[in-house]
Amino acid sequence: MEFLVLDKQTIQCVLTEKEIADYGMDKRMIYQNDARTADFFRQVMHRAQQETGFVKKGKSIAVHAAFLADESLEITFSVDEEQAAAGLEVVVLKSDSLFGMADFCRRAGLSKHTSLYIHQGSYFLLAQAKGYEVRDAAALLCLADEYMDGSCCIKSMAAYIMEHGRCMLKGNAAKVLSSL
Repeated sequence: MEFLVLDKQTIQCVLTEKEIADYGMDKRMIYQNDARTADFFRQVMHRAQQETGFVKKGKSIAVHAAFLADESLEITFSVDEEQAAAGLEVVVLKSDSLFGMADFCRRAGLSKHTSLYIHQGSYFLLAQAKGYEVRDAAALLCLADEYMDGSCCIKSMAAYIMEHGRCMLKGNAAKVLSSL
C-alpha cells in the first residue's frame, strides 16, 4: 500500500488487487457500497493516519475511490470544511490519455470554465461546477467514472494541481478537447 500526502488536508493511497483481497474485499464488494465497504475505508484511513500522521481532528472526511486500469484502487481522503460548507465548486478529472480526456469532453458537454493541466504524466481537467444542479453534477461524475482514471470534488486537490501541474489550456479546455 502506497501513501502520498498531497497537502495538509488530503492523502491518497493506492492498493493492489492482492492488498484489497487481504482486507477480505474485491471490486464487486466495493461497488456495493454497503457497511463492509464503509468499514474497509475506515480501516484504510486508520492505517493511512498511522503511516502518514494525517489527522482528521474529528472532522468529516471525503472519500473518493477509483479503480485503475491494473485493477489497483486509488483512494483519496480529504478534510475540507470549506468545500463541505460551500457545496460542489470544482471537479478534478484525471486521465492518463489525452484522447480519453477528449472522448469524455465530447460526451460531457461541459459548458463551464475548464482548464487542462499535466502533472506527473497524467492530464487533469479542472471544471468549475459551482451552480450545477445535483442531478447534473451526479451525471457528470457518473460519466467520469466511465471515462476517467480518477475524479474528485475537493478544492484542495484542485489547488494542488494548479500549483504543481503545468497549465496546457486555460478557460475553454473542454471545448478545445471536444473538437479533437
